[in-house]
Amino acid sequence: MSTVSRSKEYLLWLFVFGIPIVFGLLPLDMAPKMQYFLAISLWGVLAWMTSIVPAGVVGAVLPSLFFFSGAAPAEVAYAPWFNSLIWGTISILLIGYATDKTGIAKRMAYSIILRFDCNLKGLVWAFMGAGVVMAFIIIDPMARAMIFTTIALGIVRALDIPLKSRESTALGLAAFFAMSGPGLMLYTSGNGIYINSVYRNVAGNIDYFQWLLGNILPSLAWMLISVLIVLKFFRLDNGRCLDARESLMAQKEALGPMNRQEWTTLIVLLVLVADYILAPMVDLDPFLLSALPMALLFLPSVGILQANDFEEANLKILFVMTGAMSIGSVAGAVGLVDILIQSSEPIMGRGPIVMTIATFILAVVSNFALTPLAIVFTLTEAITKMALAFGYNPLPIAYALCFGTDVYIFPYEYAILLMCTGFGLMDNKMLIKALCLRTIGAFAILFLISIPYWYLLGLFA
Repeated sequence: MSTVSRSKEYLLWLFVFGIPIVFGLLPLDMAPKMQYFLAISLWGVLAWMTSIVPAGVVGAVLPSLFFFSGAAPAEVAYAPWFNSLIWGTISILLIGYATDKTGIAKRMAYSIILRFDCNLKGLVWAFMGAGVVMAFIIIDPMARAMIFTTIALGIVRALDIPLKSRESTALGLAAFFAMSGPGLMLYTSGNGIYINSVYRNVAGNIDYFQWLLGNILPSLAWMLISVLIVLKFFRLDNGRCLDARESLMAQKEALGPMNRQEWTTLIVLLVLVADYILAPMVDLDPFLLSALPMALLFLPSVGILQANDFEEANLKILFVMTGAMSIGSVAGAVGLVDILIQSSEPIMGRGPIVMTIATFILAVVSNFALTPLAIVFTLTEAITKMALAFGYNPLPIAYALCFGTDVYIFPYEYAILLMCTGFGLMDNKMLIKALCLRTIGAFAILFLISIPYWYLLGLFA
């Protein structure tokens, strides 16, 4: 490492640790618990922003810092580890890993994509069509993104399309959008499932069909505008000379007939989805039930997952989740939520539509500093309590928060987008320009479609 690089790294460490320490020691006119909480949370946000400390390590440390600083008692600081959401997420990650390992997800994607034209323009629509169908069955967004991006890479290689070219970037972005857009519509395949895990403790459960009804029109618009941006920005109207059908057929046929492992994984997938849909209807926590079929995947007679697969399933994300959730729970304990309600009343108190818009903007801006999951777990409880305190229906505000967390400009804002760029398909400059256009489209959807639609549903009454 050069002297300049080492100096920059030292300055970054000083920035991440120095600012929170100075803030925590300043003679501020606030309760010590509040000051310690804000200083520790500031450290967590800065560490997540800069990635100077692994995100999972930051999440693991935060609850202990809250406890040992006296900002919160143990039952509050470590409360996320007693939340069934954590154990349900393990199930989601493992079943996602199983769908990739067995090939069932890739088989489903090929079957759907081959029903469309397989030129470049048709493939963009095909990815989104496959994304919609698979969002209903495969809950793990990482698994869906991995499958679509792998297929896109295979197409690029088969057709000798240069990496990071206009066509390659378009296919890579279409693969990511196929995961991103449909997840807004279904809380089982996007951030909604995590929003509801916090929301239901404050304002009651949002059931599957209630979420679907409230988000179907904005989600369809979000998917449509995503496809149109890829088609128009990358000028794919003249891309009909390239046809990937033969390559895709060959890759599908290479999978052979469905085997016992694939059928077993599909059954577990359907059971898991049914659990998330039906359990809330009978007042059961779906996360408590979702872990039950997981042991089946490890049985030697089934042979889908093995002991070392548990380590490969990216379970480090659990520590990020618990750290972010800890910020949210401690914020309520130290009284920050009450302060936010009082201080935001001049803006948020102007009406539910104003609060919905403000929440959406807050989520979009927060994406620059926090991961989507961190935003969900730090803001959901606060905004839900605010809405109830002002006498508003918190549903459209929760919907706006979810929508805002799916708006990105830079790859670092979302780990899955960063993973997709790691395949080498996309040129960063073209990617960022396209995402800027999509962000403008998101605001247009909010004002022209989402808010009028939620108004017609009576959610602002």
